[in-house]
Amino acid sequence: MRAKFSVLMSIYKKEKKEYLELAIDSIYNQTLLPDEVVLVEDGILPNELENTVKKIEKKYNNLKVLRFKENRGLGPALNDGLRACKYEYIARMDTDDMCKCNRFEKQIDYLINNPDVDVVGSNMDEYDSDMNSIISKKIVPKEHAEIKRYIKKRNPMNHPTVIYRKSKVLKSNGYEDYPYFEDYFLWAKMIKNGCIFHNIQDELYDFRAGSSMIKRRGGRNYLHCIKKLERGLLDLNIINKKEYYSNLFVRGVIALIPNKIRELLYKKILRK
Repeated sequence: MRAKFSVLMSIYKKEKKEYLELAIDSIYNQTLLPDEVVLVEDGILPNELENTVKKIEKKYNNLKVLRFKENRGLGPALNDGLRACKYEYIARMDTDDMCKCNRFEKQIDYLINNPDVDVVGSNMDEYDSDMNSIISKKIVPKEHAEIKRYIKKRNPMNHPTVIYRKSKVLKSNGYEDYPYFEDYFLWAKMIKNGCIFHNIQDELYDFRAGSSMIKRRGGRNYLHCIKKLERGLLDLNIINKKEYYSNLFVRGVIALIPNKIRELLYKKILRK
């Protein structure tokens, strides 16, 4: 008997209904289908988007929608969805991206065959908003030892590609208030708690990137979030004081340079 699993997603008012429909289609066109999909509405949605959610809700009887009137941010929304998921294996996905058709099958098989692994992710292809052509690949380290080293400087997991064990996430207190870095800090806590990570070295996910995503990763507010993350990593002893100040300098420069230069940096150095 195969392992049952949930898919966890969160949506808010700025999402596009066309993107949501494509995302849901990619879930239900998998070679291994989920046993439930939990969609959290993080705040009241525009009528057109809400009508699309209701249409999808009627189409798929294993789609569970959690509706919240207040927009609280990704971390709290995912925590509510996490607790609502029935199954131990939970696959994350964003509502504006798409899964490759064999994503769930590959990752669930890996978890079943490697019971010591608690979180499995993958590489991903990155696209502009129209998804017509790949603009880059986000490659992440494969083995746990590499991931432990990598987390000192960069996020070692592509968040929307992961499948994790619900019990291990809850044991690490779930997502916390680290805007832009909710997942990064969660991985750090889980590593500190002895959880084992792995990334399959295939591109199992199509991610909408482009200039708008890179623009969000700049400015003084983003720099404030970086400082909070680095302090959290320091408090967990994931990094030492020297690494803390080094990271603040490098990340701070990247956050404050003009958007065009940051975009070039992402494409030429931080991506493949």
